[in-house]
This record gives sequence, C-alpha cells and structure tokens, in this order.
Amino acid sequence: MSKALQLLGIARKSGNIELGEENAKALVKAGKARLLLLAGDASDGVKKRAEGYVYGFRTIVVGLPFTKEELGGAVGRAQCAIAAVRDLGLAKALADALAAEYGERYAPVARTLEEKQIRQAARKAAKTGRQRATETGKRRKSE
Repeated sequence: MSKALQLLGIARKSGNIELGEENAKALVKAGKARLLLLAGDASDGVKKRAEGYVYGFRTIVVGLPFTKEELGGAVGRAQCAIAAVRDLGLAKALADALAAEYGERYAPVARTLEEKQIRQAARKAAKTGRQRATETGKRRKSE
C-alpha cells in the first residue's frame, strides 16, 4: 500500500479529514481545510465544484493518482471521490509522500505547504512571545 494512502488512513483515525462533498465543502467554507483531495477518476462535475469551493480560500486542490475505490479503501469506505485534510502537518506529510512516490507533479504542493507550515510556526512563536511578555508585565504590576 502506498504511504500516501496510509497517511489518509491515519488522518481518518485522528479525525483530521472530512470525507465526501458536503463535509469537505463545509470544512473549506469554515476556512479550516488545508488540502482538498480529488480521486483520479472523480467526475468533471466534482472537479468543477471543488474548484468552486476553494475560490477565495487558501485551500490547495490536489488530484490524486488513486481511484475512488483506492481512496475509499484507505479511509474506510467503499468509494470516496473528494476529501479535505484539516491538519497542516498531515497535509504536508501527505504531499511529501506523493512527491516521493509519484515525482515532480506533487513537489510544488509540498513546497507550498512547507512555506505555510513555516509561517504558521512563526505566528505561533510570536504569539507565545507576546503571551510571555504580557504575563511578565502582569507579575511586575502586582509586585
């Protein structure tokens, strides 16, 4: 089994993936989807609707080299044409696995997700620094 498919199974078990059109659309519209995955044999209508879902959002759409049956098998369903990954780290790991297994087609996606991950870490570090400064200021005032 492909490492990318194994990661999708892990995503399902950890609750970091939404399966099916309605669930994926809701996650994208909530601004929480990092990666929107489409099965290789998804219909043109599904692909077109997926592009519409992400319009105006920062979610990346990726066509997978797997069929609906393969994708569904990885996530515990008979078939699955569309799925949305919630966690940025998991999305990056998935893109890296796809790039390693299927070549340069997925390398730009992996690079983009890596850049997002770096920005997210920087924001988190800045926020932690502000919180520490605020806590220090509170302690000084109370002394």
